[in-house]
Amino acid sequence: MQRTDRAAASVVAGIAAGAFTLSYEALRRVYLESTGNHDLSVVYPLIVEGFVTVAVWVAYRLRDYGWKATAYPWTLAALFFAYSLWSNSLPDTVPAPVIRGVPSLAVPLAVHLFTHLVKCREPARVELVELVTDHGQDDEEPLSDDPWPAWDLPPVTVEQVPIFEAVPAAAHVSTDTGPLIRSWARRNGYDVKDTGRIPEAVIRAFAKAHGGDLVHA
Repeated sequence: MQRTDRAAASVVAGIAAGAFTLSYEALRRVYLESTGNHDLSVVYPLIVEGFVTVAVWVAYRLRDYGWKATAYPWTLAALFFAYSLWSNSLPDTVPAPVIRGVPSLAVPLAVHLFTHLVKCREPARVELVELVTDHGQDDEEPLSDDPWPAWDLPPVTVEQVPIFEAVPAAAHVSTDTGPLIRSWARRNGYDVKDTGRIPEAVIRAFAKAHGGDLVHA
């Protein structure tokens, strides 16, 4: 990290710490006016601000998986951020049932947000399909009266379907596979952009790592 990046990171951290301190106190007062429980008031702001932070982090972790994967965490982050802004700006207008209901709402949403992250980041499984010719025989063959039956095995033809197909000029990658290749490439030291055509060398390395090779049409 360069010196300018460190300075910028320090400024951002300072702003975030100051904003969190002020918002924390405002949310704690809102909770106290609703329930009057001083012992649990310290936890309430952590639920609201913590959920916003985690939702943004999940959206960042899924940045290589397309907008469909990041839309859900960004929506939850915006929802809890809007509630925090409401509580800080107009604390007297927040109904008591809404204040008490936020923790109950945060529990299932946090669990579902975690399952969304795990589901989207499951490694892609690339399988080779084997096509076996059908000889029209049942699983169980009838018994023969011949004491010395012929045990010649029928011929079997196995064909491997290529994982990727490419023309010599450029390799074509589907929209669903592109983010997976970009994420794998970054983890393995390749420099790829967020948008645009993926270099053919990266696609070849990805295919080789998953048990297949590119073939030219």
